[in-house]
Amino acid sequence: MRSKLAAVLSCLTCALATFAAPAPGRAADGPKGKVNFQDHVAPVLRSRCGSCHNADKQKGGLNLDTYGTAMQGGGSGKVVEPGDPDGSTLLAVVTHKEEPKMPPNSPKIPDTEIEVIRKWIEGGALETSGSVATAKARPKFEFKLDASAMGKPAGQPAMPEGLSTEPFIPQAKPGAVVAMAASPWAPLVALAGHKQVLLYRTTDYHLVGVLPFPEGLIYTLKFSRNGDLLLAGGGRGGQSGLAVAWDVKKGTRVFEVGKEYDIVLTADISPDHGLVALGGPSKIVRVYNTADGSLAFEMKKHTEWVTAVEFSPDGALLATGDRNNGLIVWEAQTGREFHDLRGHTAFITDVSWRPDSNVLASSSEDTTVKLWEMENGGNIKNIGAHGGGALSVQFARDGRIVTAGRDRVVRLWDPNGNKQRDFEAFNDLALRAVMTHDNTKVIGADFSGEVRVWDAKDGRRLATLAVNPAPLAARLEQANRLLVAARAEAESLARQLGPFQDAAGKAQATAAGAQGKLAAAEQALAKQNATIAGLDAAMKAKAAAAGEARATLQAAEQLAAQAAAAQKAADAAIAQTAQAEKAATDALNAAKAAADRALAEKAAHDPALQAAAAALKAAGTPEAAAKAAEALSQQAKKAAELVQAVAASGERVSSAHRELARIAAARAAAPGSANAARLAARAAALAVPTARDAVARADAEKAGADKALADARGKVPALTALAAAAKKELDGANAAKAAADKALADRRGPLDAATAKVKALQAEADALAVEKKRSGAGGGLASADRPGS
Repeated sequence: MRSKLAAVLSCLTCALATFAAPAPGRAADGPKGKVNFQDHVAPVLRSRCGSCHNADKQKGGLNLDTYGTAMQGGGSGKVVEPGDPDGSTLLAVVTHKEEPKMPPNSPKIPDTEIEVIRKWIEGGALETSGSVATAKARPKFEFKLDASAMGKPAGQPAMPEGLSTEPFIPQAKPGAVVAMAASPWAPLVALAGHKQVLLYRTTDYHLVGVLPFPEGLIYTLKFSRNGDLLLAGGGRGGQSGLAVAWDVKKGTRVFEVGKEYDIVLTADISPDHGLVALGGPSKIVRVYNTADGSLAFEMKKHTEWVTAVEFSPDGALLATGDRNNGLIVWEAQTGREFHDLRGHTAFITDVSWRPDSNVLASSSEDTTVKLWEMENGGNIKNIGAHGGGALSVQFARDGRIVTAGRDRVVRLWDPNGNKQRDFEAFNDLALRAVMTHDNTKVIGADFSGEVRVWDAKDGRRLATLAVNPAPLAARLEQANRLLVAARAEAESLARQLGPFQDAAGKAQATAAGAQGKLAAAEQALAKQNATIAGLDAAMKAKAAAAGEARATLQAAEQLAAQAAAAQKAADAAIAQTAQAEKAATDALNAAKAAADRALAEKAAHDPALQAAAAALKAAGTPEAAAKAAEALSQQAKKAAELVQAVAASGERVSSAHRELARIAAARAAAPGSANAARLAARAAALAVPTARDAVARADAEKAGADKALADARGKVPALTALAAAAKKELDGANAAKAAADKALADRRGPLDAATAKVKALQAEADALAVEKKRSGAGGGLASADRPGS
């Protein structure tokens, strides 16, 4: 965004690109004797830079041909600081430590040539071997800050310590307050009085310091970004002007810059304390080094009085405005133009940077406040701020904007430019407005010299600050007189407070008693609810036990029925086994008879089989043998059938024997099984009455639990009503207590205010007495001598 690089040293590129060979006129092993411009440096500059920075072609306004022009520098200021190589732009760009690197996009020039330039600057930048080095001016005060120290100070923010509050011009006639500034980190505001700066503490609105400015009227005040320094600019119209900086803690002047021939209307100090920019009727913006008061560079583009100047919080840019609606942003370290902001149509009255340095606010007599972004310089917001003209604009640390204008009103805007609040109108033009460091108070000043402090939140007026304070002795006398009256008022209010304190105490006791009753009632109700919960759980347990008893009875009855059926079956089995045994005996006898018959038939057939065999044996002819064989075969077949019948009848006899044995065994066992069944049936029948008794007991216990639960629940409405009555009583007691407390607070408020007033007046009187004693103007009052002691 801020890389616009033009002007000084930007055209060294072409010359430095020819660095390959050693420069003529310089020995390869380094310079002999004192390093000076004529013998050693001029040959290097002519070789490397002469083509772009000579008398005929002074690119960037820089001519390096002669010692005088080289030391003069270019359009962006000096490039050589004798005795300070690290602070010399020439060395920084050729070593590629700063932009623009020379040559760009190319290696550095040879180290031997860089060393020649370094030694020359270090030795005081001598012109010839016979020149004598002049010591570089050193600052009276260490202004440069590390980047890490920018913004909020590391320790406690600077506040005046033991500064004199004796007015430089006592009780000067009040005039327009054209300059005012608030410390960015401390409860401190600076007002421009007549040839003096008044420092007020914004916590108690006490005057804590007076800084004389005998050089004339003060037209501008600015605190440094870390709050350590206060810068004032002013002078005498048409005669002289300057800018002065004080150490805020000590009240001592640390530097003066800009011996102008007319007043300084506007000025600001850079965040690193290294530069001061100022402007006025000369139409020129001049930027000075704070270290030695020398002019760093100046900008001449404005066509009318320069009326507004401010460095950006990051120190990169500088905004300036003029009486002819010109508004320009510059590169703060070089003075090169960055943006020309066109849009206002009248006098630019003020400028202010948002804390992030990305947005600039400007106010104008054209009635508007405009916001500008710094990426492209575009106008991002137009605010119709004040009819007749906007005279002041300031960004607060939280991004809000406070303005003042010819409509006599101070206004507060949110960060987007939407109006938040109007503060009570002044009786004359509202010239200046600032916000305190903590964003809680707005301070405005008008053309008549009235300065008001308001609460930023609700717009209440908190205090009025005097721009023409009385002499120290008069203020001490007044503080003591006011202290006596304040103590008397506080004592009177304290006496009036007694009855209200008693009433509040009684109301408190009544409320405490009612609170105790409510607590007891709520405790009893909670206890009863806990009892109900316990009884409910017990009832549910009894119900579960009754259910289990019924299930047990049902099981016992089922078991008894099953045992009776088993007994009946066992008794029937005894008769059935007797019948079966008889049938089995009959079957066995029948099987035996059948076996006897089969054996008899086989025995009857055996002779026939033997006869057939004998016939076969006796046959004498083949025909007789064949016939005998056929007969023998028939007889053998018949014999086989009879054998099979005998075997089958034997198997039937065996099976009948087994069946008879099984049935006999069953008949023998049947009486035992019947007895067991009878015993089981009797036992099961006995269990049923026991189960019925258990069910009756469980039902009775559940009924008892139900009744206990119902009785407990029946007590809840009465306890609830008791608690409600206690709550109503407490509400009444609290209402009475609130009324008593309000009555007490209504009385205590004035007492607290009176007590605070006494404390503040006591502190002011003590401080003034100490200061008076220290200044030798007379001894302060001892505590015993103070009014009201």
